[in-house]
Amino acid sequence: MSACARAAQIFSLIVAVTVCHGATTDAHPSGSGTAPVAIAVDPPTIDAFAAETASIQVAPEYNKPEQAELPRLAMLMPEQSTPREDYSSTSAEPFGLPTMPAIPSDVSAKWSELQSRLLAEKKVLAACRSDWSTCPVAGRRLLAIADLGRRHHGRALLGQINRAVNLSIRPMSDWAQYGVADYWATPLESLKSGAGDCEDYAIAKYVALREAGVATADLRLLIVRSIKERETHAVLAVRFAGEWQILDNRTLIMVNAEAARRYFPMFALDQNGVRTFITAVAGR
Repeated sequence: MSACARAAQIFSLIVAVTVCHGATTDAHPSGSGTAPVAIAVDPPTIDAFAAETASIQVAPEYNKPEQAELPRLAMLMPEQSTPREDYSSTSAEPFGLPTMPAIPSDVSAKWSELQSRLLAEKKVLAACRSDWSTCPVAGRRLLAIADLGRRHHGRALLGQINRAVNLSIRPMSDWAQYGVADYWATPLESLKSGAGDCEDYAIAKYVALREAGVATADLRLLIVRSIKERETHAVLAVRFAGEWQILDNRTLIMVNAEAARRYFPMFALDQNGVRTFITAVAGR
């Protein structure tokens, strides 16, 4: 085993990360602190949903508990998806950096448990599409977001879903919402409560984009170190036209991953499992 690989393994075992926080800070130039509200939408009112979310104000940042820990990512079970034709599956990883498999840990069991809940919700969404009248409110909200994305193409599709999710969930720590240091909520849980922290936003976007037709091969859940805020953060990366775009709950503006210098990349999670960015050890 190379010295770099051994160092990366040690790093993945000892890294301690704090629960992310931060609202969508640049959504509204006025800086209003009014909290966003969740919107129940029927299929014929997608345009009204888009118009209403555009006017929703963003909640202020919540106070994160000191020394709370965000678990390292675990292995993700592969899923099948039909990719949209305008998405590539051949480019490099986000940030244009090499990765290596992360060491399996006890977090794997937790992530696998989340996958079972996501699978259950996938069945709920399928039932919703068959019979809208039996669909729970949170399911309608998620499908409305996905269908809004489907009405657009390319970057517009990504931007619509990024915006809709950001404005449908208000930032709240897991301590405040669940009474635990860290909990990975499913999209229906987050949209039902209307609250979540950074990984909850990323998970909701992951599922919404998948429902909108984006291939899982073009999606990455990323754990990064936010240099400005000096904390660990979760975002979603989406590959479009050979480039990775970052979708962040802190902003409505998407940026190319290689231009996102505010992030120090740590872990990448996709349908094949968890990998460590080598620069997380070697320096960027």
